[in-house]
Amino acid sequence: MAGNPSMAEAAQARLSGAGRSQACGGAARWFAPPLPWAVLTFALVAAAGWPKAPPLAADSIAYRALALGRFGEVLGSISGRVLHPAFVRFVSWAAGLNIDQAFFVVALITLALLIGTVAWILRQVTGFGALVLPLLLTPVLVDDIFGLYYCQDLFYAALLGCFFVLLIRGRTWLALALLLPLYVTRESTILLALVWAAMAWFEANFFVAGACVVITFVGLFVSRKFASLGMPNVHHTNEFVFLVLKPPFDSLRNLFGIVLIPSEMKGMPGFTCTPLTIVNLPRYLSYGSTRQFGICRPDPGMPLHTFTLWLSLFGIGPAVVLTIFRTHNRRAFMDRPFWLRLATFYGLLAFFVAPFVSFWLERDIGYAWPVYWLAAPGLLMVFCPAATPRAAAALLLENLAACWIPYALAGQPEGGYHGLYSVAALCTALVMQATALWTLRLNRSGATADSRTRTGPRSNTILQ
Repeated sequence: MAGNPSMAEAAQARLSGAGRSQACGGAARWFAPPLPWAVLTFALVAAAGWPKAPPLAADSIAYRALALGRFGEVLGSISGRVLHPAFVRFVSWAAGLNIDQAFFVVALITLALLIGTVAWILRQVTGFGALVLPLLLTPVLVDDIFGLYYCQDLFYAALLGCFFVLLIRGRTWLALALLLPLYVTRESTILLALVWAAMAWFEANFFVAGACVVITFVGLFVSRKFASLGMPNVHHTNEFVFLVLKPPFDSLRNLFGIVLIPSEMKGMPGFTCTPLTIVNLPRYLSYGSTRQFGICRPDPGMPLHTFTLWLSLFGIGPAVVLTIFRTHNRRAFMDRPFWLRLATFYGLLAFFVAPFVSFWLERDIGYAWPVYWLAAPGLLMVFCPAATPRAAAALLLENLAACWIPYALAGQPEGGYHGLYSVAALCTALVMQATALWTLRLNRSGATADSRTRTGPRSNTILQ
């Protein structure tokens, strides 16, 4: 509205407050513009993750085959994710590049798009585009999203960034239209669509809720049509049974270290352990080609790895989110904008569901980025405003340390001390979360005292 401060000015004023020094205000202006910080972040992430050789491993080989049109060489569970390989094929044709060069060009384009959209959103919700650097210069983006650029994760993240930009700008119908490309990129878009539908339903926006459901059916139908061109899964059962059985198998592995090995999986990567016992399935419980499975000795390293990723992949993000939900009631959160609540609920759902449906946790937990890169900074500005620049700097440094130190420890090569390094990684992640909670507690106390004398703008209009 006319006469109101801009969103960015309001956010900066809340951080700096009335009576801050002129030098502090000047420093704030250096950190506000999103474009230069997005360019710097892009350069650093690209340099850190620049591959020495094409990262053709595991699923990457399947996506390359899809881009070459070889659907018959790819499992049906992957061949439905056709949009990213199709776009790569188009770039290869249009630019006269071979398919591997086209994958890398698309990766650079989508990396720039992801970083640019996140920087723009951070500028809107916090007033500072510079936050994109300490939030995104992390192993999950460098190694697991950009580093595995043959997979569709980076392409999907760029589309998802555009999705949230559209919601922030009030382009709901365009955001709905973008759901379909998201579905044809990855079928797990069903989490986003169902969360959006549920939230719209509770707010009596039945038309949007219905549109989400209709697009879900269309998206899954199109995805399954392409999936039918691929090979059957290794169990030779239908996809519904495969998806139903996936959570118990994956959760036992990731949360308890118990690996179940169906006979047709024995010897494959991740299924090389020697079973302690063999379970023969009765006829009525057999599925596909599976008639028996082995149970391996529990491996404590697997749940150790899961909890380390939960506590380190997004730095101090879990501590920030926990602080926000512990110190403010549900009503205060529900008054936030729709897009921010959607990013929060979808991100948290992806974060906690990943161990139940994932064989590659780093990638699947990474889909929770909207809650930690978009929602958490915005909520922190509202509920726990930084009392001083020093406190904000401390939190950002803690975030980088919480990401990189456990990553370095857990990434030590297999050997006699690998278990100790893994334990050290988890302990470090716990210490960093505790340190962040302590910093946030001190910051909250300082902000409460400061609020009694603050006279500047109190909130960012995009967060109201």
